[in-house]
Amino acid sequence: MPLDEFAWRVRLARRRKAHARKFKMAAGLITLTIAAIAWYLGYYMQRPEYALAQAAAAVEQHDLAAFQRRVNIAAVADAGYDDLTYVLFSRDTRLSESERSASGKFYQRIKGSVAEGLTYTIENAVQNSVWAEPEGVNALKGRQLGIDFEYLMECSHLRDTSVLSIGDVTRDGSGAVAMLTVVDEGTGLEFPLQLRMEKGDLGWQVVRVVNYRAYLEAVQMAAGSDVTRYIEATRPIVDRYNGVFRSTQYEFLYLTETAWGTYTTEHRRALIRLLQDDVIPLLKKYQRELDAVEIPRGAAYLAAQRKASTEASIASYESFIRGLDTGLPEEFARAETLHKQALTYDLRVGDMVRRSAVSEETPATP
Repeated sequence: MPLDEFAWRVRLARRRKAHARKFKMAAGLITLTIAAIAWYLGYYMQRPEYALAQAAAAVEQHDLAAFQRRVNIAAVADAGYDDLTYVLFSRDTRLSESERSASGKFYQRIKGSVAEGLTYTIENAVQNSVWAEPEGVNALKGRQLGIDFEYLMECSHLRDTSVLSIGDVTRDGSGAVAMLTVVDEGTGLEFPLQLRMEKGDLGWQVVRVVNYRAYLEAVQMAAGSDVTRYIEATRPIVDRYNGVFRSTQYEFLYLTETAWGTYTTEHRRALIRLLQDDVIPLLKKYQRELDAVEIPRGAAYLAAQRKASTEASIASYESFIRGLDTGLPEEFARAETLHKQALTYDLRVGDMVRRSAVSEETPATP
């Protein structure tokens, strides 16, 4: 056999062996990849860590259906309601035992409606990134059930809580406990939350925030000093203006309580003069003085509610003036609606003040 042909055959044999080795390596990599995918599908996807990651991704993607698969929102809201009402009301030392018992029965009676409202609110926030207030004929709108749902939401701190990191997940028999580090944006308080997870037909789900009550108490304590400090700082302003507001309130009531339910020309002029020259300028001056006071971080919500009350009152009186000028019923109706909004804000401020260590009155505006 010629030398050239022999060398060619040797090179060809070597190439075949090299190709065989490459094929075996590729086959090994494919097998390893398939094994990894099988492990992922059969092991990791069945673990609580995967469910937790999926829940977090669902929030980012506003995928409500995916979030509902990984979080039993109704169960979380049901347990959360008990913790929230305990922190808000059970430790009120001003209540007698009979009052405490009656209060507990009341909050248990409305639990179904409120927990359902919490569930809907959370679902809407996940899907639309908006913490919507009850509207229309919703029983939670206003104080139809005897509670202020907006204030309840504020006290729940759901809207202010952000996840900083997801920690370890510890298996606990048939369940698991996941650790999250969260921060309350209102106070800056960081806290380790514990999520109870259980495995059901849909896989692993979060069913409860184990230490939610402790979290609420910690935030309440962190915000308490800020709220107290703000109330003390604004007390002289509120007390000073309350006396003036009461005086104008009496005059307003005297002018509006006519024998025939209508206003004479003199009554209209007197009312317009009272509102334009006295009440509205007083409210604006009152709010400017409140705005000049430094607002501690934990008292921002209280300050915002006070300001909203003042602005709603001013808008109400401006509509009332237009109604007196034009005689249009819609202006009087708008004035009444805005006045009710102002009263809602005032009641909310009163609730917040009563919860603090300092007792104070809300402005006695007309």
